[in-house]
Amino acid sequence: MSSANQSIDVAPTSEKAPYTALFLVVFISLVGFGIVIPVFPFFGQMVGASAEEITLAMAAYSAGQFIGAPIWGRMSDRYGRRPILIWSLVASIFAYILMAHATNIWWLGLSRLLGGLLAGNLAAAFAYVGDVTTDETRPKAMGLLGAAFGSGFIFGPAIGGFIAGAEPDPNDFLYIGYVSALFTFIAAVLTHLTVPESMSPERRMAAAASRSGSAFQTLSLMKAKPVVFWLCVIMLLAVGSGALMEATFAFLAGDLFAWGPLEVGLSFAMIGTIAAIVQAFAAGPLAARFGEATVMTYSLIVHAGGLIVMGLAQSSMHLIFGLIAMSFGVGAFSPAYQSYTAAQSNDTDRGLVMGLTQSAGSLGRVFGPAISGFLYVGISKPAPFLIGGSMLLLTFVVCLFVVRRSQKRQPATPVSH
Repeated sequence: MSSANQSIDVAPTSEKAPYTALFLVVFISLVGFGIVIPVFPFFGQMVGASAEEITLAMAAYSAGQFIGAPIWGRMSDRYGRRPILIWSLVASIFAYILMAHATNIWWLGLSRLLGGLLAGNLAAAFAYVGDVTTDETRPKAMGLLGAAFGSGFIFGPAIGGFIAGAEPDPNDFLYIGYVSALFTFIAAVLTHLTVPESMSPERRMAAAASRSGSAFQTLSLMKAKPVVFWLCVIMLLAVGSGALMEATFAFLAGDLFAWGPLEVGLSFAMIGTIAAIVQAFAAGPLAARFGEATVMTYSLIVHAGGLIVMGLAQSSMHLIFGLIAMSFGVGAFSPAYQSYTAAQSNDTDRGLVMGLTQSAGSLGRVFGPAISGFLYVGISKPAPFLIGGSMLLLTFVVCLFVVRRSQKRQPATPVSH
């Protein structure tokens, strides 16, 4: 194993085995996460919860992730990516088991809060790819990682939808919790067996010596690299906008078009399929042709258009067309954003930077679901979708500002050696 570690540190771009192992781990862990998505709102209704309470419980996961992601990211800088991947996956198993036995909305929300606190695998995975890639190879690698992420959302929601069927009952949720725990266990075992460490002991010591992750260093990072702050704002707005849709899609599809868990699960699987195809086959070429910043910026308009079409849908076909457009936008945005963000970091702060942006995304997944139920019930059924689309257009403006500001500052910024 030590030799594998050395090869990754010396010649990371030539080693494809760690990529394959890491992408498989991310895929399997996201399958476990995605299984819950289409069934959660229906189970919430079974235990007597309102739409507002259900969306708040859904937000609890991201509230935990908002707190936990920077901590896991800082720990991965100090102790290495591999142990953090393993520890966070093993801890998540217990959160899924707790969720499986939930009997009321408060228990359900608590289990999701705990699951979010323990979910450090994504920040560590993105930091891992940043460790073992160069500026030239990073967009394609981030695209492939995003494809693994999206593929998890192909099979996860589909499996959840098939387990629950058209008429779910409480036992289905028990099965779903344990199936999610099983997939997460498999991911932890595969990480232990196949994923080598991406950081040498010297690099981990340098990260520890830099006090990476202290509150002081976080503030210093934001001051030294203001682009990181604005990238967090972009992630917050982009993810929050999408979360408005994710939290209320099952309600909208059920109320307007009589869809159940199976149709909702297949819809999320379609989103994952399209996003994964875009990330696997188009992300690298698009970044090479137009640049990461351009792809990141203009994909937001496509995403916004999809949400607006869904909000105005008068038939199932309109809804599906909006889902397709949204999927293309999401598929193009994620790898471009992650690659652009990784390029703003170095060996000593990459885990912290990726953890901060993941945390910002988690905050978006807190406020999005938290207000979506109130918008859906208090204003109108299309409101979460139309407001989400408008927020994405605002994010597009912010992204333009950030990219142009960074381009103006770039020539005047000396390269440190």
